[in-house]
Amino acid sequence: MQTRQLLFAALSAILIMATSCKPKEAVDETKQKNHQDTHKIEITFTLGAMKGDKFIPSGEPSASIIASQASEWRQSKVITLQTDTPYFVQVTHYSKSGQSINREYVTNGEDRIHQHFFMPKIEESNLSATSIIDYRYLDTDPWDAPISTDAKVIGKENPIGLKGVMTFKVPTEQLKIRLRLLHARGSKFSSEGKVSPFYQPSVWTANGQYDLDFTFEVNVESKK
Repeated sequence: MQTRQLLFAALSAILIMATSCKPKEAVDETKQKNHQDTHKIEITFTLGAMKGDKFIPSGEPSASIIASQASEWRQSKVITLQTDTPYFVQVTHYSKSGQSINREYVTNGEDRIHQHFFMPKIEESNLSATSIIDYRYLDTDPWDAPISTDAKVIGKENPIGLKGVMTFKVPTEQLKIRLRLLHARGSKFSSEGKVSPFYQPSVWTANGQYDLDFTFEVNVESKK
């Protein structure tokens, strides 16, 4: 009887050890999201100038593009902007109930797997993205610091794209900008810690998915 009890105890110990040594399964963040889906998006352009890492608004009224999703994304209106002038670009995501969910994309480690891309295209033109616009990530720590702030800018090291500065380089009507929000599987960074440029997801993000993918239009006039 005692021998049987000892054998049972030994087998139980082996089973516990085997279970504890079993590696944890990797979490697929593209399937187990820690945020709500975006049902409406607002893209606000504010005219101004850069002073170091700080954006200084000009005082002119901001212009916003609002798009909502029913069966497909629809843009509310087309706005007109100017070339050779920095615009602060703020992206705000809204849930189905109309609440801002930006926080959900940048907290609890979500900032390590999310990045917005701005991919411009002029019809019947071979101009590259960087010949059409320039964009600089101006994400901050804390993430919700105001437009003109002394908060630390982390956009270069950890580009998210909720805040940035964009400059249009060529005048054109109906400039199309494809806005994509990458939801990386594991990390948006390469094994060497590199990040993708604003206009193109890099090869190491190929197995990711996109929480947002729609194209909006703006008219761009020559600076007056």
